[in-house]
Amino acid sequence: MNTRMNRDTFVAVDPRWYATNLGGVVLTGVLAALTRRRFLRWLFWGAVALHVSEAAYSYKAAQDAGFTESAPKWSLQTLAVGFPSIIALRTAREDSARAASAAELGPQR
Repeated sequence: MNTRMNRDTFVAVDPRWYATNLGGVVLTGVLAALTRRRFLRWLFWGAVALHVSEAAYSYKAAQDAGFTESAPKWSLQTLAVGFPSIIALRTAREDSARAASAAELGPQR
């Protein structure tokens, strides 16, 4: 298996996730600031904390999968969109593991 390709593995999520997920967090923050409603503030800061935690997880998961050069991209994408990026990362890790197993087995007859 080409190690360079593995280190660079990155899958961008559909751009609409940025509009819905990142846009939703930003909109919640704006509404929380304008209305000063406690529930909206809690919701906003909860979403921020969740996205930061997911971004840290995705960075570590990408590193563990051997995606060393693309780990920052995975982390930033996950910070913005959250779970769709983690799902894409999990799929990329599984595909990479399958490809590595196939390469170890050699050509099939």
